[in-house]
Amino acid sequence: MELNASTAVESVARASRQANYALAVLTVINVLNYADRGVFSLLLDAVKRDFGLTDTVMGLLSGFGFVAFYSLLGLPIARCADRFNRRFILTTGLAVWSVMTCLGGLARGAWQLALARFGVGAGEACGVAPSHSMLSDLFSKEKLPGALSILTAGSSVGVFVGSLVGGIVNQYYGWRAAFLAAGAPGLAVALLFRFSVREPERGAMEERHASTSLLSIPETLLFLVRQRSYISIVVGGTFIAITLFNFDVWTPAFLRRVHHLSSARIGTYQGVIALVFGVTGVLLGGFLAEKLGQRNVHWRLNVPAIACLLCAPTYLLFLFLPSRSAALVFWVLLRICLSAYAGPIYAVYQTVSKVRMRALASAIFLFTGNVIGLGVGAWLIGSMSTHLARRFGDLSLRYALVLPCLCALIAGLSFWIGSHSLERDMAAASAPDSV
Repeated sequence: MELNASTAVESVARASRQANYALAVLTVINVLNYADRGVFSLLLDAVKRDFGLTDTVMGLLSGFGFVAFYSLLGLPIARCADRFNRRFILTTGLAVWSVMTCLGGLARGAWQLALARFGVGAGEACGVAPSHSMLSDLFSKEKLPGALSILTAGSSVGVFVGSLVGGIVNQYYGWRAAFLAAGAPGLAVALLFRFSVREPERGAMEERHASTSLLSIPETLLFLVRQRSYISIVVGGTFIAITLFNFDVWTPAFLRRVHHLSSARIGTYQGVIALVFGVTGVLLGGFLAEKLGQRNVHWRLNVPAIACLLCAPTYLLFLFLPSRSAALVFWVLLRICLSAYAGPIYAVYQTVSKVRMRALASAIFLFTGNVIGLGVGAWLIGSMSTHLARRFGDLSLRYALVLPCLCALIAGLSFWIGSHSLERDMAAASAPDSV
């Protein structure tokens, strides 16, 4: 008996170490995922100047150019992740987006850069949904919000790395070298992940009666549509994506045009704020949702709801306060609020989905957020800025960015509404086969 007990304890400890190691490597992959986005937003004005483009075109390149393939491929890749080996899918995607990021530095015109962005989007479509699905099989439901918050914190670290590398390399060697520096490390990490992380067992953290069978696509979609909290998450996530993505894409250009900061200084500020306060926001949101959610499951969505509602006034103050130092303070506060919602949201839509539909549920959430938030949103803000420039000049971007402030309010209300159905939806996801 003592031997069996000792063996069981050792087995649990080994599984915990493997889960934590997998989380660490997946977080590094997420860092690289967002480093590319941080680089591109920082290089936006340099590329615009070299190619003689408008804000409208840059909005298409930063948004649609990336989102087109990311969104088109995200759904079928997620379906494959619910059926096949997730480790292989992630490894392939990481290698592809790393190579295509490097090729962006070799572009000789807008069309070549757009093709490179298509390739980056295709590779990154293999990243987030399979990662979320793997973690749901490595961590219990109680620990999943914390694990997903750590994974999500990688996005803030990625913005820091991308901004720092992009700002400094662009300042001294040009934007082409910055793309090459951002893409190359991903190839080494792809090899590390492939040969050191195991594919977890499906449904390893579920209750015994929970379904682990693969439903058809119509059955999967019907189940998700009936989950009211999931629908609220998709709607709220789409609106907050408009706020988040446009904040990341246009903030460097805003600071250069309105506050006249240099590329290196913007990159340093953006990188440090993303690293320190982005990570703080992500971990704080995950901690509060996990602790308060143990008392009442509604808090798992109410925490991100409050964070989104706070974004609106904070964003307006960041845009319209004339002082650089005041803008810096509200930049910090806005980064905390924008980061706090993600971890809890990811954990919730995993727990209201059945085992073999989690990657697809994640991909649907990401599809709407990226197509509308980054694709349409970045183009819309760029078009508004171009139109308003006739009257406001370089200040046009300030007024165009008022739209994301309103979207944050809608997102907060949607998450709050979804919290009232959360308990029922979690029970439905854990039930035996039925739709």
